[in-house]
Amino acid sequence: MKRFALSLLLLLLCVGLNTSTGIVGHSQIAYATTGGGPIVLDGMDPVCHSGWESTGQYIAKVLKKVHDGAVNPNNGHIAIVGSNATTTSCGATWATQLSTQFLAEFPTAPQVDFYVTDTQITSFFATTITSTPPAVLWIPDNWSRGPATEAIFTTNAEKIADFVNSGGGLFANMGSYGWLTALLPSAVYNNGGCNGGPEATADGIADFGLTDTLVAACWHGYFTGNVGTLKTLVDYPYPSPSDTRKSVSIGGGSVSLPSSFTIGISPENPNAGDDLVIMALAQTLAGVPQAGVTVTITVSSGPDAGQTFTAVTDASGVAVITVRTSSTGTAVYTATATVNGVEKSVSATVTWNPPTETTTAPTTTEPPTTTEPPTTTEPPTTTVPPVIETTTTVSEVVDTTIPQPPTTHDHSTHQHGDLPTTGSNSDSLGLIALYMIVFGSFIYSIIPLINRGYKKWKR
Repeated sequence: MKRFALSLLLLLLCVGLNTSTGIVGHSQIAYATTGGGPIVLDGMDPVCHSGWESTGQYIAKVLKKVHDGAVNPNNGHIAIVGSNATTTSCGATWATQLSTQFLAEFPTAPQVDFYVTDTQITSFFATTITSTPPAVLWIPDNWSRGPATEAIFTTNAEKIADFVNSGGGLFANMGSYGWLTALLPSAVYNNGGCNGGPEATADGIADFGLTDTLVAACWHGYFTGNVGTLKTLVDYPYPSPSDTRKSVSIGGGSVSLPSSFTIGISPENPNAGDDLVIMALAQTLAGVPQAGVTVTITVSSGPDAGQTFTAVTDASGVAVITVRTSSTGTAVYTATATVNGVEKSVSATVTWNPPTETTTAPTTTEPPTTTEPPTTTEPPTTTVPPVIETTTTVSEVVDTTIPQPPTTHDHSTHQHGDLPTTGSNSDSLGLIALYMIVFGSFIYSIIPLINRGYKKWKR
């Protein structure tokens, strides 16, 4: 029975392990639902309106939250991509707006880097976003931005997704959002709005501290269709108060975007000494698994920094790498691979907690538990002065066929002495007496029968 139970336990463990490592399924690791950076995508043009409305405070709130929530290995900078570095498209001075409004919630303002021309933007996506990634990628509203620049964003949609999936923060204002549709084909950005509102939702309040006052401004677009795991942060009924509420802003405090190369970790908060499973998924954007892809995991920083591990994706496009450390602290694991002919890189940040302390309880010897009847203590075999028992009366003979109450065998009142090896004379006399009584009773009981039979015979 014990062997059967052990075999069953091992079988269940194997099934559980296969499920968690993607052999049976990938449900244990969320590739595109959790663990990414903070995202805010809106249909407002808050930079433009910051010159005469309160949208500068909205920008300040979002920038601080997104910057604080970025967990990717970054240089702490804010990269403003696709805007003039001197004046906004509505005539305000960038330097003034940054110092007086946009960075107002930072105790110490982070460095801001501008990528203005198409060449600078292309170079940013080619190298900077992976080699020296910023904490926040900000694509602000810019009425002067043309289709060619928007096309660069669309071309680098997966670079944006990888940046976010590594824990980078993303803030984007009114634009064409072609890059979002490239990642989520059913997501649609619609032009329209500016008829009042909008209003913060419960998710917008919880994730970014938004209020109706902060978001009240003119808006020019909204999102419909399947936007994946992105939540509605700001909405308003459109085109009239009786219509359905439209998503003016979408995002979340920690989300991921679809990409052809993603990683997941389990558990999310490991203890030092435990196993950390890192699963990399290589596929096309359409979701077709890519087998035979070599994945390299490097410990970029933290405990065991510099260590490197490799694995190859299976038929499901999954590569599994298990790591362990005896140290505590925050570690960054960076996975690299060439997927669909493009070199990809994505990171995950893990905080190793102290090992679980096991307290050993004091051992106590428990009395043995048994369902067997108590054993009778046999008399000791030591030699003691003999006691001669001379007689055994009939009253001392016990009928063993009748259940007898238990008796206490007290050695303190008498001793058995040495028993003869061939039997006891007193025992023999007792047996003879018993036989005589039984035989006499038998003769006594059949004499009347013999007498009756004799009389009948004589007749």
